[in-house]
Amino acid sequence: MRLNLWLKLTLAFAAAVTGGMLVAVVLVDRSTAFEFGRYLEHTGSMGSMMGPGMRGMMGLPETDFLTSVRNSLWIAGGLVVAISAALALLLSRQITSPIRRLSTAASWVARGDMSQRVEAKSKDEVGTLTATFNSMVDSLQKNQDTRRSLMADLAHEMSTPLAVMQSNLEGMMDGVVEPSAANISSLHEEALLLSRLVRDLRTLAQAESGRLELKLAPADLGEVIGSAANAMRQEASRKGITLSMDLPPGLPWAMVDSDRVCQVLGNLLTNAFRYTSEGGKVSIRVMNVGMDEGRQGLLVSVSDTGQGIEAEDLPRVFDRYFQGAQNKEKRTGSGIGLALVKGLVEAHGGKVWAESTPGIGSTFFFTLPAV
Repeated sequence: MRLNLWLKLTLAFAAAVTGGMLVAVVLVDRSTAFEFGRYLEHTGSMGSMMGPGMRGMMGLPETDFLTSVRNSLWIAGGLVVAISAALALLLSRQITSPIRRLSTAASWVARGDMSQRVEAKSKDEVGTLTATFNSMVDSLQKNQDTRRSLMADLAHEMSTPLAVMQSNLEGMMDGVVEPSAANISSLHEEALLLSRLVRDLRTLAQAESGRLELKLAPADLGEVIGSAANAMRQEASRKGITLSMDLPPGLPWAMVDSDRVCQVLGNLLTNAFRYTSEGGKVSIRVMNVGMDEGRQGLLVSVSDTGQGIEAEDLPRVFDRYFQGAQNKEKRTGSGIGLALVKGLVEAHGGKVWAESTPGIGSTFFFTLPAV
């Protein structure tokens, strides 16, 4: 027979009290009879000294007294057992009631209903378990919403280049579009965009799951940043943006994967160019700073004179596919560039954050460990 937890607790409490009461009754009964017998022996010996009329034998009154004591003990024991059983039932139900609510809510969550929450009515271990369950469901709901949004956004991002490629290829097949070098180059760019999107998504997934393999080695961060900036100078010149660097001498070397750091700088610079108008400025600075646990590190910042980021958008700029509410016409990226920056920096053991003033510009910071 399968017993509920509350019934098990009730039986356990009642059994413990009943056992203790039985032991107490037996011990008190034996002790009373023994001590009463010794008392009669003492009175008997005193009677023999005082005269033959005093004897230490147990008569009817003495027997009635012991019987009354025994009956009182058993009645008291029965009352204690009844009261303890009632209290055990009440306490066990109080303990198991929130557990039953948790079990019911968990069964609904298992069926996909993420609206289930359980009210925490106590601050003990059961209350902590309830709060943990609610936090878990919140996290599951957030992950579910993120996954759905990710799939929808990914389908949207991939559908555009695929549609362009399909329409151009169909046009070439029908003879409407000439298979010229320019058209083929355009198709090649769309293919590269798809390839880069898939590659970035794969890298981001590896970084967020902790499975990204970094080729860490001591490197001169100034040279790494200079190489990444030089690769972007042509883009900056094409958009009429001034790109500058502030690399003080004597900086310690960094323990980094140089290719991944170049990828981080490339994404940050691309993002800065996108939101900086012609004639604006983008600057890169590096300085020596302390990190957590007494480690030495390097702080890199990328500043622009673009439109800036609204205060309510700033905490979410590193989320996947989040591109803010301003200037929708400038949303030409995939929406995962900054999320990838965050993943790569954190994979190195660093931190990344952003500061911005709308209408003036934004600055993105990230730290890297020094050798």
